[in-house]
Amino acid sequence: MTPKQIDLFGEPRAPHNRTETSEAAAKSFTTKELNGMCFEVLRTVILSADSGVTCEEVEDITGMKHQTASARLNDLSNSQPPYLEFRMDPFTGKEKRRPNKSGRTAKVYFASSLMPS
Repeated sequence: MTPKQIDLFGEPRAPHNRTETSEAAAKSFTTKELNGMCFEVLRTVILSADSGVTCEEVEDITGMKHQTASARLNDLSNSQPPYLEFRMDPFTGKEKRRPNKSGRTAKVYFASSLMPS
């Protein structure tokens, strides 16, 4: 899979919170940049197929800021079909989580079985 094959958005628009500075930041991203960031995050998740990754782990591996990594994980999770999914912990019956640096737990992302090939 190459970045060209992952055109998740067609003509994507980065999300914003309707403030002037947020809208300006959203407009500063090109389609190519957004798709490239999504590809980098997806590649990180795929390479961690057995254990999955948390948002903090994506940040550490890719060097992305939290807001960027979190937004791209959200984009990939909410695409149709979804590129990412959560898996259930057989012991708790809830979505898998693991501790991050703060000691709190974070959801673990996995590549979706529905992901287009």
